Amino acid sequence: MTFPRIALFLAAAALAVSGGPADPPAFARQAKKKDAPQKKDVAQPADLYTAPGFKVELLYVADPGTEGSWINMCAEKPGRLVVGGQGGQPVLRFTVADGKVTNVEKLKLPISETMGLLYAFDHLYVTGAGPKGYGLYKCKEQPDGTFDVTVMKIFGAGGEHGAHAVVLGRDGMLYVINGNHTNVPDGLAPTSALRNYAEDHLLPRQPDGNGHATGRMAPGGYVLRTDPDGKAWEMVLGGFRNAYDMAFNPDGELFTFDSDMEWDWGMPWYRPTRVNHCVSGVDFGWRYGTGKWPWYYADSLPATVDIGIGSPTGGTNGLGAAFPAKYQKAIYICDWTYGRLIAVHLTPDGASYKATFENFVAPLGLEKAGGPKKPLNLTDAVVGADGAMYFTIGGRNSQAALYRVTYT
Repeated sequence: MTFPRIALFLAAAALAVSGGPADPPAFARQAKKKDAPQKKDVAQPADLYTAPGFKVELLYVADPGTEGSWINMCAEKPGRLVVGGQGGQPVLRFTVADGKVTNVEKLKLPISETMGLLYAFDHLYVTGAGPKGYGLYKCKEQPDGTFDVTVMKIFGAGGEHGAHAVVLGRDGMLYVINGNHTNVPDGLAPTSALRNYAEDHLLPRQPDGNGHATGRMAPGGYVLRTDPDGKAWEMVLGGFRNAYDMAFNPDGELFTFDSDMEWDWGMPWYRPTRVNHCVSGVDFGWRYGTGKWPWYYADSLPATVDIGIGSPTGGTNGLGAAFPAKYQKAIYICDWTYGRLIAVHLTPDGASYKATFENFVAPLGLEKAGGPKKPLNLTDAVVGADGAMYFTIGGRNSQAALYRVTYT
């Protein structure tokens, strides 16, 4: 397998920023106690490629010492975005008017490492490190700015392979996705669509040579569904390595962007980063070491589309965007290492979908030889009430910033 030189350069640049491999970023890590971190340069709009007819604007650059390195975002009330930082860093609320940030406030929220943020039913749902440990919390803001916080479910595992996003389904239910280092919680319905999963290996498997995930058993990463009060829980599907976020398409079908195991490159059991259609009851077959299921196993389902190498982070859909119909129907996925906001275009195909994808926003050097090669460590994207798409960069204590994409 060979890669363009520019891709290798960007990977190296991202590694220099992050200090780690192309694995999904260790958002939970905190910088060692040193001098206050200084604001660093970020990619400017002139450094970036956008799909034809679109433009990108840089709205805000974070102060690393007081505002953190951003890993997650959600749209709140019209004109407001909530952005969360990694371990111990604040949750911020941005007010945006006429494409400009007019106010930034720190929320009095006793939760950090916010890998999941959702505003729904007049509450802020947060997956993060809260008063009772790492889990999903339902938070109601009070007139004095404090929050009443209710525990919905404790997952125990945080960090880069722990509990991740929470999204709202068309059915009015909450969907939570967790990584492959998260234990299956107690109290799931015995009638869950995914059940009776097992480690069925005909031949002995070889654990990863570096010990990664050794002993972590099926179902690996999984999706749970619950009601807005968290009274009933069920497992919908599983078998992911470390999908960080999810998005529903206009048909109400759920998709996610799962990670690869980068040091398995070239091995028969290697599976690239890929978009998966989250069908109820399916097991996509992540197993530790060499035990992963190939796409063609009858027990599983193939990917909707293989993306290749990269580091999956946030995702969203184009619903509500003031974009052409093609881009309203797309889902969008973030690649942290190569700095790509990718548009995935889905076409119904039998009982599922087939797809193509394109770089929607990326470093100009990925699309044009000799172009600028600024890192763009994307972490999340959302569509605002104004029809624009907003995305954040950050993670692993890299410089955070907020951007806006509009159709011109």
